Amino acid sequence: MALIMGTKSKTYLIEFNKLKFGHNEFSFLLDDKFLADFEYSPYDKANIKVDLKLIKAETLYDLKFEFKGNVSVVCDTCAEDIDLPIEEKFGLLIKLSEVNNFDDSEIIYIARAEIEFDLKQYLYESLLLAVPQRKGCEELPEPKPCNVEVLKKLSHDEKFEDTETSSEDHENEDPRWNKLKDLLN
Repeated sequence: MALIMGTKSKTYLIEFNKLKFGHNEFSFLLDDKFLADFEYSPYDKANIKVDLKLIKAETLYDLKFEFKGNVSVVCDTCAEDIDLPIEEKFGLLIKLSEVNNFDDSEIIYIARAEIEFDLKQYLYESLLLAVPQRKGCEELPEPKPCNVEVLKKLSHDEKFEDTETSSEDHENEDPRWNKLKDLLN
């Protein structure tokens, strides 16, 4: 996960000098306004609450993120807009170092002179990872928002293709295969 440092947002900023040693807690909201800041975002509507539990040690910050909420996506099966529930956990380590290094996906090395870190890009990329590849109505509670017309059309086309293919298979069947099948009996 490559972190690209863009414009800083005070809302998603962790200020190291204001943290106490041990446990620290934060909450963030990832919503339509948050997504609008990312020009090529595949999603434009969300309502995700992120709870962050941060443990500060001498040279290390251990961050545990919990994402809960929903994101508006298009169902892969019926093409209907759905609010897909998201519930995911992510972890990140920030380690104090001599120089900044964002190449590792699990550990971020920041210079000791840094006094703050903007989580906005990390939260965005984590949200993208939290959305499953297969997005469908199946996981949603009743009544499902499925587009019945599209489902009927898909169902009709599949039945038509199966019937067409099976009749072609029987016509083009080579009789030598039947002789070989007899050998198995």
